[in-house]
Amino acid sequence: MLPPTAKPYLVRAIYDWCLAQGHSPYLLVAVAQPGVRVPQGYEKDGRITLNINPRAVQSLELGIERIRFSARFGASSHQVEVPYLSIVAIFAAETHEGMVFGDPHTPLGEAQPAATSEPAPEPEPEPSPDKGPRRLRLVE
Repeated sequence: MLPPTAKPYLVRAIYDWCLAQGHSPYLLVAVAQPGVRVPQGYEKDGRITLNINPRAVQSLELGIERIRFSARFGASSHQVEVPYLSIVAIFAAETHEGMVFGDPHTPLGEAQPAATSEPAPEPEPEPSPDKGPRRLRLVE
């Protein structure tokens, strides 16, 4: 059965592009999602970054529903399983080019709040055409 989302195909395309460019493909994964299997203690702020370069992993499977591989964390080998729903981004480690899918906790179509500590500035009212040219003013 084919997946209801394009994400597996997009992840594979960015993965292939990274390798063709000689870059290391990295995944940013939300670890709290169902089905995620990663070693404990390596996540930060509920996310983990995984190097999926063929030189860094063993038995890599880019399946239709999830990505599986074996990798060394510290001195021991671990089986890793990442459902596509949990993938926040895939990017080249060297250039940070890639694709961001967004937070899996935010439903599609809902705006994600901007991370800012200041309130958004009030928009300037549009001058009417009969008031003449716009003037610049200093905002402090």
